[in-house]
Amino acid sequence: MNELDRKIQEALRKEDAELFGDFGGEPSMLDMVLETFHGRHRWLVMLNIFWTLVFAAIFVLAALKFFRAEEMREMMMWAAAGIFSMSAVAMMKTWYFMELNKNAVTREIKRLELQIARLASRIKE
Repeated sequence: MNELDRKIQEALRKEDAELFGDFGGEPSMLDMVLETFHGRHRWLVMLNIFWTLVFAAIFVLAALKFFRAEEMREMMMWAAAGIFSMSAVAMMKTWYFMELNKNAVTREIKRLELQIARLASRIKE
C-alpha cells in the first residue's frame, strides 16, 4: 500500500472502510485472467486463446521445418511462416492484456461510482 492509499483509508469513515475492505484490494493475476472468462466477451477471449495456441503450434512446426530444410528457398518460406505466426501470437497477447487492463480500469471506476453514490446519500441527509 502506498502513501496515497494510506491517506485515503484514513479519510474514510469507519463504515466506508469496512465496505471497501470487503473488496480486498487488487486481485491477483490469476483472478483477473479467470474473470475474463465470465465477462460479456468471454467468447472472444476463448477464441483468442484458441488461435494463440494454433499459431504457437504453427511456429514450432515452422521452426522444426526451418532447421531441417536443405534449400535456401525452403528455409526462407519456413522462416516467413515462423515470423508471421509469432507476430500473430504477439498481437493476440497484446489484445488480451489490453482486455485485462480494461477490466481493471472498469473495476476502479465502479469503486469510484460507489464512493460518489455514498457521498451523495450523505449529503442528502
